[in-house]
Amino acid sequence: MQPEFEIRMRRGSFGALIGASGGNEVELVQRCLSDHHIVGFSSFDKRVQPFIALRSMMMQHIRESGHRVFAITSVQPGNGKTHVAVNLAAVLSRIVPTRLIELDLRRPMIGARLGLRSPFTGIDDVLAGKAQLADSATRIRGYDLTIHRVRRPRADAGTLLASLQTQRLFEALRELPGAPVCIVDTPPVFVDDDFMLVAPGLDGAMVVVEEGRTTKHALRETMDALRPTEVLGAVLNKSCSSSAPNIDYGGYCDVAPRPPRMPGRARSVWGRIRQLPSRFTEPSG
Repeated sequence: MQPEFEIRMRRGSFGALIGASGGNEVELVQRCLSDHHIVGFSSFDKRVQPFIALRSMMMQHIRESGHRVFAITSVQPGNGKTHVAVNLAAVLSRIVPTRLIELDLRRPMIGARLGLRSPFTGIDDVLAGKAQLADSATRIRGYDLTIHRVRRPRADAGTLLASLQTQRLFEALRELPGAPVCIVDTPPVFVDDDFMLVAPGLDGAMVVVEEGRTTKHALRETMDALRPTEVLGAVLNKSCSSSAPNIDYGGYCDVAPRPPRMPGRARSVWGRIRQLPSRFTEPSG
């Protein structure tokens, strides 16, 4: 069954790769966002606060470094990286121009999270050399947010990500008018070598880990594998040690103070996260 959605579409003309006004415009439906715990577009939901904290950290980094292209990745599949990427892009789009780029070509989920049909032209078509970046753009009405989604899951993800078109994509993102902040939803670090093929184009990355599932050893291996990509911080998701109620599969939680005692595995992962040079935020969903 297709997710409920409302879409008003304006097809633009095909234009130059950089700065063209092609693509669609869509209006999101609150029911779809609520069903998937997308809270970043709301100013009143208390669950948006961790994403605002992430936004503040990222904006400070942007001001200090001038960097604008950041990946949201994870240690394992299912840790919640797309959940974090969509909500972070949403809160960013409330204050700055923002692009959300889907490069998890094997398991694209952004459209499902937002209740959108598959695009006519996807970022995978851009990487295949069959379309231009502007043709894959979907603008979100009411927000300064443009999304570039995957049209269909790709078994040839490695080939596409290793192509010269990927390098050109990142060059085009940095030359977009308005200097948007670019959030890239990438594959998990150890799904084939997809992330490593994307990494040279990134300015930095945030790593999503899952309490109760991600081990200290797995996190250490991930941090080592990410070098030399700069790690802005780690995001602890699906927190089981939070006292707030679970509201989603696996337990996306409302924000709550971390209790003084945590399960042994949680203490182990938390200890590793505290060694990172960047800040830490626990999201809600």
